[in-house]
Amino acid sequence: MRGLKEMARLDAERAAPAWLRILVETIFFNECPEHPDASRATRSGGCNFFCVDCAGPPLCCSCIEGEHEGHRIIQIRKSSRHSVVRVKDVESLLGVGEVQTYPQNNELVVFLNKRPMAGNRKPGEYRCEECDRALLKKQYRFCSLGCKVLRAVLYADLLSFLCIYLLW
Repeated sequence: MRGLKEMARLDAERAAPAWLRILVETIFFNECPEHPDASRATRSGGCNFFCVDCAGPPLCCSCIEGEHEGHRIIQIRKSSRHSVVRVKDVESLLGVGEVQTYPQNNELVVFLNKRPMAGNRKPGEYRCEECDRALLKKQYRFCSLGCKVLRAVLYADLLSFLCIYLLW
């Protein structure tokens, strides 16, 4: 039987960091309310940065120069009109090994949120555990960080419910 410390450590590893839920719920690439001219001057056309330490609204390149110096910043990119992050930018912050990766400009990226289903289901396909989207390899469990977060939240809620139920 495992000790309480070991079980707590395993639960902490399964739970999504609080900032990750905010990241996947944030809408990026809108004009910056603080620096409207900066949004027009960049290729991204808006706020495409996220500060892990502040876990606040999206930031533009001008926003991160001041108050966020020394903070952990993630740049959000676009791939097929959907928000992605480079694996190398987030792998030190969270586990992305179970999330489907895609190549983009010689870099591996993961999608922030699930995308619409493509085509009909084929027998033998690997599927996202959250949204049932087709995956390329068996090693992956999720199609996006958002799906991984949803599963972690569902697991945490279920675990909380079971703990309360068992304590009654």
